[in-house]
Formats: sequence, C-alpha cells, structure tokens
Amino acid sequence: MQYFGEIQTKYEEVFLTQSYMYFNEEGQEISSKELKDMIKTTKDRKKNIIGTVFIYNPVVTPIGFDSNKELLKQNFEDFDKFIELKCENYITVFKQAMNEHCKGKIVEIKNLFNLIEAHIDASNLLSKFNEDLEKYNSSQNTEFDRDIMYLDAQNFIPLGKFVYFCWGDKLNVKEFPNIVEYAKTIYENSLKLGKKVAFVYKKEKTIDESVKYLQFSNPMQNIKSKNSISFAIKKSFDEFPPVPAFYE
Repeated sequence: MQYFGEIQTKYEEVFLTQSYMYFNEEGQEISSKELKDMIKTTKDRKKNIIGTVFIYNPVVTPIGFDSNKELLKQNFEDFDKFIELKCENYITVFKQAMNEHCKGKIVEIKNLFNLIEAHIDASNLLSKFNEDLEKYNSSQNTEFDRDIMYLDAQNFIPLGKFVYFCWGDKLNVKEFPNIVEYAKTIYENSLKLGKKVAFVYKKEKTIDESVKYLQFSNPMQNIKSKNSISFAIKKSFDEFPPVPAFYE
C-alpha cells in the first residue's frame, strides 16, 4: 500500500488538504502522478475510490523527512504538490485491515480538521475550531482558513461503497457544540447518501450510544486500548463493505 497527499502551509501552520491510500496489486508500485491521474475527473474518482475513512486530524510526514521534527523546521519545499507520504501510525492499521478487499483501489482519508498537529486536543485550539464552525456558513472571518482547514459538511459527498468513521472519542457537546454539530452533519449525510457506515466502539457503550455521542474509537487516541481497537478495525473488514465492531 502507498499513501499520497497534498500539504499546504499558511500562517506558520501546516495542513493536509487531501490524502489517499492506494492498495497496490501484487508487485506494483505507482508514482504520485499516476495516483493523481486516477482521481483527475469525477468519473475517475467514482471508478477508483472504493471508500472513505474519517479521522479527527492528520499526523503525517512526507517520505524522506523526519517524523519526530516539525516539517517547517526541515527543508521541505513541496507544498501544494501531490507527494508520497509515510505509511505509519493509523495508516498502518488501515493498511492491515483493508488490504484484502481494496486491491487496485483507492481509499480517501478525510479529516474533521486538516491541521497537522499531534496535540490538537488542547482546549485553546478546540475553542478556536468551535468558534470558526459557528461562523463557517456566514460571511464572518474565521481564525483558520475555511477552505484549508475544514470540510463543507453540508455539501460533502463521500465516494465509494463505505464510510469508515475513526475520529475517536474526543467530541464533547457541552464544551464544543459546534464541533459536534459539524461531525453530526457529516455522519448523517453519509447515511442519507446510502453509504455503508462502520466504526469501532467500546462494547459497554453499545452501537447506539456511540452513534448518539459520535464517538468512534481510534487506536492512536487511546494508547491503553491501542491493540484492542486496531484488532477491532481489522474485524470490521472481515466483511466487505465493513461493519461496526466492538472492543473490550
């Protein structure tokens, strides 16, 4: 499997504005240009994209660069270009889970927030996101660029047979109601569009409760249960399209 995407920068922040996993055929390797050609038109995208994964925010590194250092402090110059990214962290989990059913196809990865930041759950950042999302559909200025940072949740149409939600358990309706409403719109629109929806949930929470609170576990957010959640993601993809799976 190879992972590709486009990184942009603005105001000393770095964003992953699009990214795709390509599940290679046996012995196959493709270039970033070849992947880009596979998603060039709407027709191409419908033909080649088999599903969509939603995560909270990206933590990624281009091939050839240090994952333990900030990208802006390295000599990275390929902003706004389609490039190959490292397959690590949560990407490795998806690779292992999806490889059997997705050969020769693309899975698009979408983010609630496109900011590349390992510690995104700081209250000051979430407060900014929450305020921005309240203003998103108005003419008011937002702290982060609308187009670079967020999805147009009302109009976003995920491609492929399934939408796999894996944005974790961070959503808090009392503190950040606009973030929750944003996520809820994405989830409900996926159902309305007839997509097969799947995710991992904690057994004691039940499926209904996980959906109610939009809490869909991610192994990178829960280090204590990382292995259990990763295994449950693989279990989801024992069937295709995937189905919800629990961990204990």
